[in-house]
Amino acid sequence: MSRRKRYIKGKIYITNDKVLVGGKGKKRRVVSMGNDKNNMAVRRISSLYDKNGNKKQNLIPIEKYPDISKPSGVEVKTFRKTVSGKPIQEKYLSKTKTRLNKWDMKKVGTKSRPKNKG
Repeated sequence: MSRRKRYIKGKIYITNDKVLVGGKGKKRRVVSMGNDKNNMAVRRISSLYDKNGNKKQNLIPIEKYPDISKPSGVEVKTFRKTVSGKPIQEKYLSKTKTRLNKWDMKKVGTKSRPKNKG
């Protein structure tokens, strides 16, 4: 039997926020959206609620995982390059043992923008 190919789509990594958007270097969890290790597309994972307790807009809610402690969601915006314009590579991200399950990946992959009600 042959060995199963390992895919990185759906894996959760930890990176510096400074790499993606600049500013302070806060540690941030990101989820991989593709399978290319040298030219990655990632989306940031953040808390579903802001500091005032209001629900954030433009977040796709996901389940709780051992690596993610609070109720969280995945942002709609996909990052394909760093602030300096270079491609995002897997070797510069810290790996975790967590990966999004197939239901969450289906939600995150198909939804581009959540519909506003009201």
